[in-house]
Amino acid sequence: AGDSGTATAGDSGTATAGDSGTATAGDSGTATAGYAGTLVLSRWGGRRRRTHTAYVGEDGIEANVKYKLTDAGLFVRADSK
Repeated sequence: AGDSGTATAGDSGTATAGDSGTATAGDSGTATAGYAGTLVLSRWGGRRRRTHTAYVGEDGIEANVKYKLTDAGLFVRADSK
């Protein structure tokens, strides 16, 4: 999706949104957003789906970088192990 757009991908998918956009992906998915963007990823938390949100420019989250969730629900760069 372009600037201010919304991109959604299912499990194991990749969602990418531009500046001020929102990228949302399901289990094992990745998300990338531009400046002032929002990342929303979900994971299975044992008994229910857990949704996690991160904001570009906060807590070390960078624009135009692909992120995934750890098993603990933390955002990490998708190119990290």
